[in-house]
Amino acid sequence: MNLKRNLDTVIYDQIIDSLILGEYKMGEQILLDTFAEKYGVSRTPIVQAVKLLANDGILEVLKNGRVRVPVYTPTQIAQLCDVRILLELYALDEMFKYSETPEFEKICEELNTLAVSGLKSTEAGDKLGFNKSDLEFHRLLVKESSNEFLTDLYKRTQGRFVVANYLSIPWENRDFTEAAHAHLNLMEALSKRDFLTCKKLLTEHIQSVSHIVQ
Repeated sequence: MNLKRNLDTVIYDQIIDSLILGEYKMGEQILLDTFAEKYGVSRTPIVQAVKLLANDGILEVLKNGRVRVPVYTPTQIAQLCDVRILLELYALDEMFKYSETPEFEKICEELNTLAVSGLKSTEAGDKLGFNKSDLEFHRLLVKESSNEFLTDLYKRTQGRFVVANYLSIPWENRDFTEAAHAHLNLMEALSKRDFLTCKKLLTEHIQSVSHIVQ
C-alpha cells in the first residue's frame, strides 16, 4: 500500500514537471492510457495521481474518461496572482510575529537555501530546476504560517497557478533570472526583519507574472 501511494506521488510530480516544461497546452484533453504509456505504469496509479491533481486544480476530470488541462484567461491569471498575494502576505505577517525566535532564523535559512538553489539553476540553464525550487520556496513560506487551512487553500491556488503560469507563454520565451534574484532580495529583507520591504518585494514578485502574460 505504501509503495502504491509512493508511485501515485511520483506520477503526480512527473505530470507537474511536464506541465512546467510546457509539454501540454491549456484545454488539451489527455487519455489516462496515454499517461500510463508515457510513464510506463498501469492505469491504477495514474487514476490516483489524476485524482490528486484534479483536487489541487491542476487537471480537470471529464466524463468521457479523459482529463483536461484547464484554460485560464489573462484576467483569471491576474485574479490568481491577487489571491496568491493575499495568502502569502498573510503568511508573511504570521511569520513576523515570531521574528525574534530561533524558529524564524531556521525558516530563513531554509528559504535562503531554496533561493540560492534557484539562482544556480537559472545560471545553469535549468529552468525546470528553478521553477521547482520556486514552487517549494512559496509553499514553505505559506507553511510557516502554521495555519493548516491556509496551507490547504494555498496548495489548490498554487496548483491552478502551475497551469496558468507555465502554459500561458511558450517555454522558450521565458527568462527566470529576474525571479531568481527576487527571491534573494526578499531573503535580504527578511534577514533585516524589514517587514514593509518584504511585503513590497513579495507583492511585486507575484504581480510580475500577470504583467508577463498581458
